[in-house]
Amino acid sequence: MTTVASASDTREEWRRDLAAALDRDPADLPDAARLTDDLTLDSLDMLSLLAWLQGRGVTSTDRSGLQRIGQVLDLVARAGQRPGLSVVVVPDGPTAAANGVTSMGRGRPQDPLAPVLADAAFLLTPIQEGDLPFLYTLATHPDVSYRWRYRGNPPPPERFAADLWGRVLVQLVARTTAEGAPAGLVVAYDADLAHGHAKIGAVFAPEYAGTGLPAGATALFVRYLFHTFPLRKLYLEVPGFNWELVSSGAGRLFTVEGVLRDHDFYAGRYWDKHLCAIYRPD
Repeated sequence: MTTVASASDTREEWRRDLAAALDRDPADLPDAARLTDDLTLDSLDMLSLLAWLQGRGVTSTDRSGLQRIGQVLDLVARAGQRPGLSVVVVPDGPTAAANGVTSMGRGRPQDPLAPVLADAAFLLTPIQEGDLPFLYTLATHPDVSYRWRYRGNPPPPERFAADLWGRVLVQLVARTTAEGAPAGLVVAYDADLAHGHAKIGAVFAPEYAGTGLPAGATALFVRYLFHTFPLRKLYLEVPGFNWELVSSGAGRLFTVEGVLRDHDFYAGRYWDKHLCAIYRPD
């Protein structure tokens, strides 16, 4: 006797699988649950969610505008009704070339010694002269600047350009895979190669907040650093007002090695600073 699972049974199986990926109870994931307001998924949770969707054939285009668990499960259902083929198009032409994005080597196997600097959402490329206006706008944007190096007090443009490479080991612009447009910056700084450690940071345009995509680009950058430099661990210094963006990764994706109590002043109060470390993968 053959038993055919109903659509509702399959949906509940997906719900249980998603709950395991997010380390939640399936009962906490009803269709109406909102990803951020109800479940308080942070950037790393969203990265896990996006990876879970990708593993089930959901393309990056389909994932835009997700707000509730029901929408997530609906995407998986639709993906199962079409061939499981997704194509990532890297742009050619003047716009791509101006942003340092080309199709050189397309169609050839990836050299195992070459670092991986692209995923479905972003390409990591060197800074171009034309990126400076974007980077300055990013550093001064009111939704971003207080989370970044200048804490809401950016320098004039000429000093910003001069300071851009201070204490930096390497920094790369994250560009959208589809258009090659700049979206953010990832940076390694204060490197001590003799002892095998450095600090890392990332900043992205406000529209990417909470999507998990910047966390994916940062993970690419982390793998690139361990691949390229004799580093054994990377430090993240996370002030308390940024902690809610990454806290789900503690003990799972990074280790909290210390907390500096009431260390950073912002918005009328003092905040703890979390000192976190990512260790070189085995």
